[in-house]
Amino acid sequence: MADQSGVSITTVYRYYPTKHHLFSALLLHYTRSVTPPEPATGCPAADISELMAGICRSMLARPRLARAMITSVNARRAESGAAGDFNLREIILSVAGITRPASQDAQLALLVEQCAYGVLSWAVMGETTPAQAETDMRRACELLLAPWRKT
Repeated sequence: MADQSGVSITTVYRYYPTKHHLFSALLLHYTRSVTPPEPATGCPAADISELMAGICRSMLARPRLARAMITSVNARRAESGAAGDFNLREIILSVAGITRPASQDAQLALLVEQCAYGVLSWAVMGETTPAQAETDMRRACELLLAPWRKT
């Protein structure tokens, strides 16, 4: 990978001492660069469902890379207790149009983030297909975000 990028392996290891650090950083970059789907429907539950299904679809389009990122985050957390705040909750709240979240809103965003991590973990380990993971993520959003559904 370093060869293809034109960066010395020494330079890579200066910033990322292990492959787990590298892949965890890549997942952090990936989640921070997520953009909401356009056009927005105006229904927070529907818009977040589309966002999360898109994340599943995008990550699982490269299953080996997705597996490396999920595995590396798990390994880093197990080794050092390193927390990885991937900013997904803030993105979810932003897509929902919630600028000052109440505690229930923050909890719903956290639950969606945790569910996405679980769905992706199952998919990268081969327990479910990418298509089923996307379907599962949509269904989870539908159920979890019912309080945000506009009537």
